[in-house]
Amino acid sequence: MRAAILDQLAVMDKELNQLFTELDHYSSEQLNRSPAPESWSVTQVLNHLLLSEKYSLQYCEKKLSFEPNLPKAGLAAAARALFVNWYLFLPLKVKAPALISTSALPKEDDLANIRTQYQTQRQLLRAFLEQLEESYLDREVYKHPFAGRLSFPGMFSFMTAHFRHHRKQIYRALA
Repeated sequence: MRAAILDQLAVMDKELNQLFTELDHYSSEQLNRSPAPESWSVTQVLNHLLLSEKYSLQYCEKKLSFEPNLPKAGLAAAARALFVNWYLFLPLKVKAPALISTSALPKEDDLANIRTQYQTQRQLLRAFLEQLEESYLDREVYKHPFAGRLSFPGMFSFMTAHFRHHRKQIYRALA
């Protein structure tokens, strides 16, 4: 299971690097411009994604720091993961949790700065997964703010869908 999760992380890394390569062709002004008064700029979307991954990892680290007795992920956790992915596929807006909402995002940022932070965050995530006890990989460790408890495969499924959802938002903002 660890290999499958690390493979998913590699796919996520590839998609993120492709996006950064595409965004390299835009000016800082374009990346920091909000397409509408209540909309996020590209850099704000990227920071939202970065914070989402950062706080997800921090939650898992804290949850596992006291060796909890967690239930094994079953059909209910799989259904919750499918629900989140389905919901993110739809063109609906969802109010982001306060820690990763508009008030937590910088008004302006530099693409190189975001890329560096993202690379560091992904290295931390990979290191965490590589040292994680095998017995936790199929447990309901992660708590999604809306869907509830998910396993690590569910968390990575969410992260992938979340990234792809917001990548569309980035493309719309640049159009």
